[in-house]
This record gives sequence, structure tokens and C-alpha cells, in this order.
Amino acid sequence: MVFTAWVATVLLVVIPPLWLALALTSSRENSMRLVRRWARRVFAWCGCSLRITGLQHLEPERGAIIVANHSSYLDSVVLLAVITSDYRFVANHGELARPFVGLVLRKGGHLIVDRGSLRSRGACLQAMLTALERGTSLVLFPEGTRSASRLQPFKIGAFHAAVRSGRPIVPIAIAGTERILPRHRRLLRRADIAITILPTIYPGSDSLNATQLREHTSAAIAGVLDAS
Repeated sequence: MVFTAWVATVLLVVIPPLWLALALTSSRENSMRLVRRWARRVFAWCGCSLRITGLQHLEPERGAIIVANHSSYLDSVVLLAVITSDYRFVANHGELARPFVGLVLRKGGHLIVDRGSLRSRGACLQAMLTALERGTSLVLFPEGTRSASRLQPFKIGAFHAAVRSGRPIVPIAIAGTERILPRHRRLLRRADIAITILPTIYPGSDSLNATQLREHTSAAIAGVLDAS
């Protein structure tokens, strides 16, 4: 309970000025820089260290499709803190209804999809391909929703985009966020977070189709999580 109260205090101190700064900022680059700085400070002030390995697999890539497991609301904040390259999240349209999250998504120019609409999914896929062609990376949680414990089956969309664009997949395994903010608990617990950026998977060189690419990526992430 003490840790939960401390985190709430940190957020009450940090979010209002960030919200105002984002509202007044017209530059996407400045918006992303502000959010990245905010995310890093929140984890530091809460005493939850970010242990990152494999950063060399991410930094050289432009126009990559970055996919990560999703077990906590904190996973998005972790990736905001870690990724420094030009990228767009691909987020569910329901997130726009959350006041602060919606502001971050709009100011960052992130891609929004209504998974219940075939038309929206098609438009989002085209936007993804356009972004990749321009050298902008994409960030997705292919499980589609937060998993309570074990890794859920990956949806195919990100892997179709990789095959059609010829752009690589960069898998990321996130461990520790499920201990800080579990899906079915309201009280927080202090824990460190391990972010493992795995070797890039190139669909062209491996001759992988979308289904094979999905299974290869899922197995790579699961292997890290099972060992953590």
C-alpha cells in the first residue's frame, strides 16, 4: 500500500505539467521527447529500474516492426522510455477515450485501428505499409490485449505487414511489469523490469511467410519469458 501511494504521488506531480506541455506543443518530435523523458523519470523515481539487453538489435533499424508481449498497462510506458528511434504505436481505438493516453496518441501521430471493423483494419494496414516505406518503425502488441499470465497467441496483422513490406521484425520480451501492476490487482508492488531486445528476424532472408514469421517471433519471446 505504501508503494502504491508513492507511485500515485509521483504521477500527481508529473502528469499535470506534462499534460500542459503536450497540449501546448505542436511538434511531434518534441511531444515524443517529452513523453520519453517523463517515462524514464517515473520509473526512476518509483525505484523500478529498467534493465535493457540487446539494444544493439534495435538501434540500427529503420522501418522495423517492433513487437512485444503485453501483460500490464506499464508495457507501453516501458517502450516509450526505451525506444529512441522514429516510430509509431499501432493502438486500439478505445485508447483514445482515455484522456491522458488519448492526448499522447494524438500528439505522437500514432496509428489507430478499430479491430472490430474490417474497413479500419484495411486502412490501418495501408498506413502501416506507408510508414514502413518512409523508414518509420511500428510498435505493436500482437497479443491484442493484456495477458493474465502466459503468452497468448499472436494476431497475424504485424506479420502480414512485415512480409508485404519486406521489413524486419524486432521481438522484445518484457518481464517484471506484471509484478508491478498485475492485471487483476489494484495495489502496486516494486520490482525491476527486464527488457530483452532479441535479434532481428528478416522475412526475406529466412523465406518466412506471415504464419511462420508469427510462430518464430512468438517462440523467441516465450523462450526469454520462460527463463525469467
